[in-house]
Amino acid sequence: MCLEFTNEDLLLLEKQRLDRFQSCFADTLPFCFLLLDNANTLTIHCSEAWLVDQILHEMDDLRAAAWVIVGAFQIAIYFAQEEIYTTTTQLPSAACCPVNPAQISW
Repeated sequence: MCLEFTNEDLLLLEKQRLDRFQSCFADTLPFCFLLLDNANTLTIHCSEAWLVDQILHEMDDLRAAAWVIVGAFQIAIYFAQEEIYTTTTQLPSAACCPVNPAQISW
């Protein structure tokens, strides 16, 4: 039995992922508009400067949650229709690669 998703199913799943992501940052993200584009860039539009400040303060946690929950590759923060900040959600490849045991000095 082959299970195929319709466009409506995929949109519903995306909305649920974004809702779950917003609920993890209940002090800020419910007041922002979130958009996940086809390139998996999560765009966060903020209407207030204090929201941008708080989101930037939480950026490490936000990056990790965006990668795990939403599947975003990048995050872009906008205020007053201008991009304020952009970053990747993944760690640099060197940071996530296992260490070669021959390089460890005992």
